Amino acid sequence: MKRTLVAALTGACLTVLAVTAADSIRYHHGAPPPSERAVERPLGEFKVDPSWILSGSPVFRGAETVRSPDGKMVSGLWACDGPTSFVWHFSHDETVHLLEGHVEVEYQGRKFTITPGDTASFHAGTKAVWHVPKHAKKAYTLHQPSWMVRAWRKLTRM
Repeated sequence: MKRTLVAALTGACLTVLAVTAADSIRYHHGAPPPSERAVERPLGEFKVDPSWILSGSPVFRGAETVRSPDGKMVSGLWACDGPTSFVWHFSHDETVHLLEGHVEVEYQGRKFTITPGDTASFHAGTKAVWHVPKHAKKAYTLHQPSWMVRAWRKLTRM
């Protein structure tokens, strides 16, 4: 019995080690090289589903600045020129840090304003109404939560 338990624990440890090593190698080979100089990333056209626009004729621009090798995390810059109101559908968890302008947000029954220097977080599977009176520019980070996190959030909202 003791020998079986030791063999099972050894096998489990070796499996965890092998999976961790494989993941580390995949990450190492997929990660961007360290910077040798600064790189300009101009904001290009950013398409939004026209049905999301509630008012105005917004001009959206964006640029992805980094993506993790596994694709589960993306960071970038995004800008919008208004005046406009639109519904934003969050497919990933998103944390935003406003750099310029201001945004009035309606999210999960709350209203708040995001101003330069403010950070706000939004969960995957939710939506918010954004009011951009003139201009807004943000840095964002997207992260795809696991299916267990999504399920837990649904259960705890009941």
